[in-house]
Amino acid sequence: MKLSLYTDDLRDAMADVVAVGVFSDEPDRGLAFASLNRGLDGALERACRDEAFKGHSGQTLVFNVAGGIAATRVVVFGFGERKQYGAERARAFAGAASRVASRVRAKSLALQLTVPDDGVVDVLQLVGALAEGSVLGAYVYRAHKTVEPGEDTLDDVRVAFVAEDVQGVKGSALRRALERGQQLADATLFSRDLVNAPPNVLTPIELADRCKRMAKIAGLSCKILNARDLDRQGMHLHLGVAKGSDHEPRLIHMTYSPEEKSERTVALVGKGLTFDAGGLSIKTSEGMLEMKSDMGGAAAVAGAMMAIAKLKPACVVHGIIGAAENMPDGRAIRPSDVLPSKRGLTVEVINTDAEGRLVLADAIAYAQDQKVDELIDVATLTGACMVALGKKTAGAFVNDERMAARLEQAWKASGESFWRMPLDPALDAQLDSDIADVKNLGERYGGAITAALFLQRFVEKPCAWAHLDIAGPVLSAESVDYKTKGATGFGARTLAEYVMIVPKKR
Repeated sequence: MKLSLYTDDLRDAMADVVAVGVFSDEPDRGLAFASLNRGLDGALERACRDEAFKGHSGQTLVFNVAGGIAATRVVVFGFGERKQYGAERARAFAGAASRVASRVRAKSLALQLTVPDDGVVDVLQLVGALAEGSVLGAYVYRAHKTVEPGEDTLDDVRVAFVAEDVQGVKGSALRRALERGQQLADATLFSRDLVNAPPNVLTPIELADRCKRMAKIAGLSCKILNARDLDRQGMHLHLGVAKGSDHEPRLIHMTYSPEEKSERTVALVGKGLTFDAGGLSIKTSEGMLEMKSDMGGAAAVAGAMMAIAKLKPACVVHGIIGAAENMPDGRAIRPSDVLPSKRGLTVEVINTDAEGRLVLADAIAYAQDQKVDELIDVATLTGACMVALGKKTAGAFVNDERMAARLEQAWKASGESFWRMPLDPALDAQLDSDIADVKNLGERYGGAITAALFLQRFVEKPCAWAHLDIAGPVLSAESVDYKTKGATGFGARTLAEYVMIVPKKR
């Protein structure tokens, strides 16, 4: 998709669809709306009255144009109250407009940039958000559909603005913000494609191959460890999970290195269960239906690394993915088995469906061999996190307050919804085993917390560590603004934003 800036009147924009946002507490609906309404001889305002369009948050009106302006359709989007406006509302506006344009098979779209005059909202963040929303909103996964030629038509999006509105920001900075937004969105689309891929296609080996191809194009180094390599590394938790599958496991290690030497090294570790049947602790048929998404953490890490290669942070970043398939078989691990880990701790397997934490534990130990200062693991780890937070918000467990502050800054920039969760030490004793160093499952209550506490046992101090449980928002049941039905690519933009934040010196 081509993204560009546009400075002429929106009425004259040579685009199939033009889109404008309005505030619910602004009776005249703003200058951009008024301009379009004049060009349409008041028909746009009449349509709003007829459809009871009030500009409430997310409310959308699509108006078919008979003449008077260059476009054939106008999209009017509700921002809600002015005080609630920010980058996320702009992102939602662009996504909604982009979905409308795609649905009507438009080739081009012009989006009006709305900049409040209070100076609170950063212009560059708004421009970047419009870029992200427009790319993400137009996404459709078609890899396994027979598509008619010309169906995928939206290829030109212009961000329209009035020079006075951009607060003196230079055009070069605006273009860079647009480019950055597109880079983050394109990386998220890569994540979505991985999660949407069917499990008979995206095996652990195929996931490794796709990451390797992406890394080569992006300019990242990439190393793939096979089953024999994992055995040499002592990663028997990872190997144990994979034993019931015909598909070999893989560990994927991508590395970004800045041009200048850096004192900061970050590891992003993703859970890559390309399908999770639960092993011998088998899931119900309904419970298995969405388990191709159990590599959503891996997809987030892969997408983040793709973006990081373009954004070029001033630190070393390791993207590490533990890829496996969890299936029931005569060779599969059993409840009550004891497995050694790369970290040296032995683990009693209480439930083979608590497998993601086993793969992550070995991947975390491998990541720490890279002498990292900061480590973030991301995984579709527990249903308990969805019970606690719902399907739209991820849980964040963090052992370092400075890291927690930067993570919060990152997820606010991305617009992705996280909630800080406790690493409650009172629950840690649930993981003590009578016959091994630790067991892989605690009680039912507080299950998301005990899963995080299990992982924490494999983190060696003084490494700052965060665990992100994205089980809920990895999939969307419907298309809403820039979030399309199916895989969301959740986590990729937050991880990329995090790496770009320069920590303050102690």
